[in-house]
Amino acid sequence: MWLVGLAVFAAGLSTTLPLPLYVEYADGGGTGRLAAAFACYAGILILTAPLLGPLPDRIGRRNCTLIGLVLAGGSTLLLALWPGLGPLALARCMQGIAMGCISNAAGAWAAELAERQGATAEAASRQGARVVAMGTAGSFGAGPVFTLLNLLLWPEMRPPVVFWAHLALLVALLPAVARLPETFAGTRGAALRLPLFPRASMASTMAMLPAWGVTGVVLTSVPATLASLGHARAGAWAVAGMILAGTLAQQAFRAMPPLRAMRLGLPLLTLGAGLVFAGAILGSLWLLLLGAPLAGLAAYGLVYLGGLAAATAAAPQERPRATAGFF
Repeated sequence: MWLVGLAVFAAGLSTTLPLPLYVEYADGGGTGRLAAAFACYAGILILTAPLLGPLPDRIGRRNCTLIGLVLAGGSTLLLALWPGLGPLALARCMQGIAMGCISNAAGAWAAELAERQGATAEAASRQGARVVAMGTAGSFGAGPVFTLLNLLLWPEMRPPVVFWAHLALLVALLPAVARLPETFAGTRGAALRLPLFPRASMASTMAMLPAWGVTGVVLTSVPATLASLGHARAGAWAVAGMILAGTLAQQAFRAMPPLRAMRLGLPLLTLGAGLVFAGAILGSLWLLLLGAPLAGLAAYGLVYLGGLAAATAAAPQERPRATAGFF
């Protein structure tokens, strides 16, 4: 099961390794065009949800995961060879499809592997959610740190050596993942099916909207504000701190029931968001650096993990579609 989580982590790295280089990619194109390129990830993920949701049930968990790894590697290779705003937009589209493939398949795959080891359906759903949540949050936090450390050691090297290391990791993972047992061979079914929104978990799914919104604000406003204060590289560190705080919280609260995690996470999310907004308005470095990790702890460590576990537990026979609906 840990190999499934490593596949999620490796694919997630493709989305955040380039983060410290976004300003270079823009090359005078303006913040609006950069934001549009950045948003391609979410846009393509939403538009392709009816296709990616049922895909793991049509072609199997393993094949869907392998497709995601190949697309993630393609996005890294694209930016390594052709850095720029246009390639960034295309890479973000590839990353959106890659993460859609992997997140929908990996949670169900890990849960079904856990069931084969004797776990109950509810316990298996929670383990599958934890694999996806830790893989995504861990990679989202580690990616900028890896690139920043690379830039500190070799500031003039382009592309950064971590891009090639990421490609090497993906190449090594492909045969390893291909040898894992398939738990769902695939069925015919409809090619396009809407994501599933289980009624029992609708409230927890809707709670992710403010969580995604707050983390999105942190990803964009905190680096811009810190850059205006003369801390050009601090933004990526703050973003990494936000996500790593959430990853550590996932370990600390992994045994907490999903509903309790949501009830604890939403007030903390509100507090973290307030600190971030105040820091951005007042230009306060310390408010930003305090609010970002608190928002990450709440969003990734509590609301995200609890909500995903609740969604997949509410539909154990439709985990990929429930995961697609949650995202």
